Amino acid sequence: MVEKIYLIRHGHINTGGEKRYLGVTDIPLDDLGIEQAKSLKSYFHPIPIDAVFTSPLQRCLKTSAILCDGKNLVSEVVENFSEINMGDWENRSIATIKSLYPEAYEQRGKDLEHFTPPHGESFKMLSQRVIKAFNAIVLKYSGTIVIVAHAGVNRMLLTQLLGKSINDMFSIEQPYACVGELIFEPTKEQWHYQRVF
Repeated sequence: MVEKIYLIRHGHINTGGEKRYLGVTDIPLDDLGIEQAKSLKSYFHPIPIDAVFTSPLQRCLKTSAILCDGKNLVSEVVENFSEINMGDWENRSIATIKSLYPEAYEQRGKDLEHFTPPHGESFKMLSQRVIKAFNAIVLKYSGTIVIVAHAGVNRMLLTQLLGKSINDMFSIEQPYACVGELIFEPTKEQWHYQRVF
């Protein structure tokens, strides 16, 4: 069983200067994001890693490729680590959604766990697919692994592993290129988490 996990959010992306519901919109790293990924590579240079797993979206693929460079590792793509699908709200600004669909926007704020945009996913649905993939990896592999994913994905993992409510997910900070360390304590059968980078 895996004993230590480094949970990483991909590097910075250009959202056009406004907050958007990006979800599965496949935006690449910008120049700052590439520099952040290089900083991650330097951070992990002295740390032994047994396996790396990544979301299929290019902002994660590039982050993990830079991190793996020089380590004789190739990241494995995990489809279920893709960001939440925002459906008809994909790549639209929060201001636009709030203006066009005020009732739906308000409903989402009241019930983050179950609200589902048209043709999209709820955070509950995201949580279920993410934890399923996570559990399969933890049972199959051993040692120390890295997961490169998204703010939504990482928050869903952490709410599940730390016993938090999905509605409290935004209390878990996930800035671009952050690294969290998860260590499993067998005697208590629980995960401990701390931000390390």
